[in-house]
Amino acid sequence: MKMKKFYENQLVFIYLMLIGGCITGVFCSMILSRESLSQMDVFLIPASEQINTYQTFLSQFFIQILFIFCIALVGTSLVGLFVLAFVLFVKGIQAGMTCMMFIYTYQLKGVLGIGLTLIPQLILDLLPIIIIAIFAIDASSHIMYACVNHAKLDIRNELNRGLNHLIIACIGVLICSYLKATVIIGLIRFFNSF
Repeated sequence: MKMKKFYENQLVFIYLMLIGGCITGVFCSMILSRESLSQMDVFLIPASEQINTYQTFLSQFFIQILFIFCIALVGTSLVGLFVLAFVLFVKGIQAGMTCMMFIYTYQLKGVLGIGLTLIPQLILDLLPIIIIAIFAIDASSHIMYACVNHAKLDIRNELNRGLNHLIIACIGVLICSYLKATVIIGLIRFFNSF
């Protein structure tokens, strides 16, 4: 029961950072002019007719894998919790600004674009990040606790849990990259056909 409560706290922290960043992104985009906001392509994969799904899959896969490994590495440091909070907050800002880009560019049609293309893409981007962020927050918290209280840290247990989370996140990246290269591209093309 205690473990479940701890993961709930981590998820609340992750969601608060993402939602706070999203709200900040919406407010920041209100400050920008419409022209500068509509020129920004901060989240969506461009979907032209000549797009190669294999190249899109590879680029999405390697970018996400690199990002996952960086989060896992940061999580094994004392400052991991703070860096992770910043990264999640920036991801939220990016999502909020993209929502406003849709609304400024497409007006009412932008709401359909958000629901049809942006939200599925956000979910696919964030699933592996949330999985590895849970480990990173946990590992960083254990390291801070061990340093402050002069407690012994069970390195073997931390590495095993980290490897489990990393493997699950990498499998998630593989599946999500494939879906982004096929389904999301199809949804973007469908949205652009209106």
